[in-house]
Amino acid sequence: MIRRSRMACAFTSPCCHTMLGLTPSFTFGDKDMKKALFALLIGFSSAVVTGCMPKVDPVDYNQRSLQLALGMSKSDVMQIMGAPRRTDVNQERERWIYWNKIAYGYAIVDNEQMATDRLTVTFVSGKVTKWGQQTLTDDIMESTQKTAQAYADAAKK
Repeated sequence: MIRRSRMACAFTSPCCHTMLGLTPSFTFGDKDMKKALFALLIGFSSAVVTGCMPKVDPVDYNQRSLQLALGMSKSDVMQIMGAPRRTDVNQERERWIYWNKIAYGYAIVDNEQMATDRLTVTFVSGKVTKWGQQTLTDDIMESTQKTAQAYADAAKK
């Protein structure tokens, strides 16, 4: 025997209640239910999406570089700019390269080539000789010039 009772159920259809002999205390129309569930889904989704976005706290290397001066030592630069992300050393000079991580979609990417704020500080004999934006093209040009100079020196011998 089915016991008749009044129950509040928003997620079952009214026909189920009738078949079981139950009478719901209230019912939503199908359109009202769909609207309420859709609004709940949108609200929950936006909270999840915004709450899960990665946070990147960028350092303004260009602003910090305004404090640099020609002839500064490495320790002076370290105090102003912090530790470099990468160094590039050869016989003539040393470079300290700085860039920020970037948020790409829902991932934080630490890629020097994708960075839009790459800053390079160049040292010769331990002192600052130049700083600023240095691109991959500049690196290739420097390498090409060194190679051409090496060939010219070898041809003279």
